[in-house]
Amino acid sequence: MKLYLMRHGEAESYAKADSARALTNTGRAAVASKASLLPAIDQMIVSPYLRALQTADILVGEGVSVNHRLVEDRVLPDCEVMPILESLIDTKRKNQLIVAHNPLLSYLVRLLCGAQVGQVSLATANIACLEADIFQPECASLLWIK
Repeated sequence: MKLYLMRHGEAESYAKADSARALTNTGRAAVASKASLLPAIDQMIVSPYLRALQTADILVGEGVSVNHRLVEDRVLPDCEVMPILESLIDTKRKNQLIVAHNPLLSYLVRLLCGAQVGQVSLATANIACLEADIFQPECASLLWIK
């Protein structure tokens, strides 16, 4: 089973609320350029923040096939990780994608892959591909980050 973790594209530096920050043109282009890295997705979990929703929309617009899309407030920048592992990641799905934020996503990579990855930090529009039979702490392998 593969889990793809994608950080949203570059966003505006200011909006009335952090959740309302939109992608910049540079951010949109960077997201579009990464769509070809993704296979058909069985489940996409997306943060409700505007920049994450726009990132997910761009991926679909660029041809990424998604069977099930879930907007989930448990994937915000500073959310707890264990509820994601315990109830959001579905072990019956072959390819899953979480579109969200740092520090959450970088922390997830480090937690799931353990010492093998060191101090990984996903830049905007980066995708990490992890593989495991079950997604629990230190049970996954990091295949790539692009």
